[in-house]
Amino acid sequence: MNKQKFDFFLNYMIKGFVLSIILFVFLYKTTFIIFSIFPFLFSIGIASKVYVAKIKSYEQNLFVFLDDLKDLLQGGMNIVTAVEITTEHDYGALNEPIKHLAAQIRIGIPFDVALSDVFGNIDSTMFKKVTSIISESTKVGGNIIKIFSSISNYVKTINDMTEERKSKTFSTVFSCYFMFFVFIAIILIIQIIFLPMLNSTDLSSTPGSGIKASSGGVSGTSYNKYFLYLILIEGAFAGPTIGKISEGSAMAGIKHSIILISVSVPIYEVVSMIFIH
Repeated sequence: MNKQKFDFFLNYMIKGFVLSIILFVFLYKTTFIIFSIFPFLFSIGIASKVYVAKIKSYEQNLFVFLDDLKDLLQGGMNIVTAVEITTEHDYGALNEPIKHLAAQIRIGIPFDVALSDVFGNIDSTMFKKVTSIISESTKVGGNIIKIFSSISNYVKTINDMTEERKSKTFSTVFSCYFMFFVFIAIILIIQIIFLPMLNSTDLSSTPGSGIKASSGGVSGTSYNKYFLYLILIEGAFAGPTIGKISEGSAMAGIKHSIILISVSVPIYEVVSMIFIH
């Protein structure tokens, strides 16, 4: 994790942690104390969503930027003028890096060096590949117009494949959600139906068994917190798995973890209060 990414998440996490501490104070010694972790979880989820959306905006606008740059170069402009003109266009989140790139080229830094410095620091595999290809190609004196044409087509293909992947994996994501809530249902069935059956069983009354049940059976043990831990662990690990399947990024799955935990914990707590005494 690079420093920019770390600082970005740390800022959100500190705010969420402070809110969780405040909520913990209010809910201390109540059955709802588990909900004090939600502000912290939400802060991580929001940070993940904002960060991933920013990277996606970079990647989606990269094709437009490269395509515009190719057209300007085909029109007979040099690379410095072409990059300067692109700063007047709107590329969403990519506007700031492009302006930074233009500023470096303006003061005499070679294009490939400036590109590696600006685009190479963006936390995206696509940007790292594109930067490497362009830098190496310009160093050996390749046809820069053909380079940008090929790279822009490559980026467009990758973006199209990403969107196609998301649409094709929708049913898989739905199945993952369905299986998670089946898991919650199984836990509730065990706790509501099967544990009371164990509590009511008196093994010592079975002739010839030679086994004596403890006075409390299993009734003296509270399984609520253990089942709750299982739900939290399952939700925490299911989210990144869903993100990896649907979007190819475990970080993109953090929002799924937050959704699963945020929905399942209240459901478990409410059902437990109603049916478990």
